[in-house]
Amino acid sequence: MEGKNYEQLVEEFTPMIHHMMKKLAIYKDKQEFFQIGLISIWETRRNFNKEKGKYSNYLYRHMQGRFLDELKRRTREAERNDYPSEAFWTMIESPVLYREEEDYIKGLCDELTEGETKWVIATFVHQLTVKEIAKKEQVSLSAVKWWRKGAKEKLKQTLWS
Repeated sequence: MEGKNYEQLVEEFTPMIHHMMKKLAIYKDKQEFFQIGLISIWETRRNFNKEKGKYSNYLYRHMQGRFLDELKRRTREAERNDYPSEAFWTMIESPVLYREEEDYIKGLCDELTEGETKWVIATFVHQLTVKEIAKKEQVSLSAVKWWRKGAKEKLKQTLWS
């Protein structure tokens, strides 16, 4: 590490970035994770204290932490956002079908609770997010998420049985 510039470190530790991506089974957005690895090299180069151990060990743990943080962030984001399926988007392209589909969606809500029905209508008819629904209904985010969970379970049973 001593006496090496950033470019030399990148050349030396690029295999470590690829190893880490393979170890963590990163198959999407590889280029973004590679950039995170490069940033890790840059950050550790500036913050490394040789009295505390080997640079390669420090870099490995730092990079692993950065990758895991990014994977967690993406997982949380995916859980928070409930994206309708492709079939839904094709369905709303035609305004004539939209009214029929809205009636169909409302018909599916017969066996749902009031909150679950509000979530279904707000999400699939009015295109609102969980946050927007919570604000509109003046309830907590977790309440809307419970509505979503209950509605999904009941609708799966209704639609797939």
